[in-house]
Amino acid sequence: MNKRFDLPRLEREAEFLQALAHPVRLQILDFLGEEEKCGCEIEPRIKLDQSTISRHLQILKRAGVLLARKDGVRVLYKIDDRRIMNLRRRAGELIAARAQRDLASLGARRRGGVK
Repeated sequence: MNKRFDLPRLEREAEFLQALAHPVRLQILDFLGEEEKCGCEIEPRIKLDQSTISRHLQILKRAGVLLARKDGVRVLYKIDDRRIMNLRRRAGELIAARAQRDLASLGARRRGGVK
């Protein structure tokens, strides 16, 4: 089968990337880092109500970004695969490189008298 038209794979990939495409969910990932943490620790850190945080955690979990396990009444979350954070770092590098390129282009235009 041609990989380009493997719709189920593309849908899974889109769901995964959409799960990462929200500032609150990125904050949650940053907070979790390499550690397993209780959902109850996230609320004071992110400063949003519990229901909003729970919704974001469920989106991340459903997309395969997070793993969750019960420990008594607590639910502990962790990032499923460290490559997720590597992907975020690479995205940050791409964004920074583009910003530098845009600034350089703007500087060249200004030096050339083009507005």
